[in-house]
Amino acid sequence: MNSTITFGREINHGPLFRSILISAILGIASSFANNKIGITIFLIILFVMLFIYYPSYLPLLYGYWILEKHGITYYDMSSYRAKLKLIFLAKQSKLQFISYSQIHNFTVKTENKTYSVEDITTLNNTKQSHFVWLRKPLNLEIQLKSHNINLDMSFDQLHDNKNIQARVMNVSNILEEKI
Repeated sequence: MNSTITFGREINHGPLFRSILISAILGIASSFANNKIGITIFLIILFVMLFIYYPSYLPLLYGYWILEKHGITYYDMSSYRAKLKLIFLAKQSKLQFISYSQIHNFTVKTENKTYSVEDITTLNNTKQSHFVWLRKPLNLEIQLKSHNINLDMSFDQLHDNKNIQARVMNVSNILEEKI
């Protein structure tokens, strides 16, 4: 494999900036009625966006990972703390690496079906919603010795719908060859 295959979108400061901007706009609009209400609205919306909304949907919005020559590089989003670190320290966050020798098995999972290498060609490509909370899952589940890692592909299914099936089959073939 000479090149890399990239999925998802790399994390940036967008969640932090959007949270501040949206809460500021709504806080300022509310402050016309009362300054205390405006400040309260600002703080509540900022809290909800930074500590509830973005940690819940971060893997679907920024599920960036790369299939490389020697393994897979990805953002660790396995815990709430790891997600908060990605939100607040986006560009300083380190990518995790899994070498192919650590991988025992893998499957591709959708909303109601699991695909192995043998039946990956039967993967039905469905249209994804632009609303993140309505997206249907499309994950590459990597099985390691101690735990499993789910790598999201739904972002690419939404933004590159015509090629996603070929890309998933390509990833599947490469992983089958390497492990």
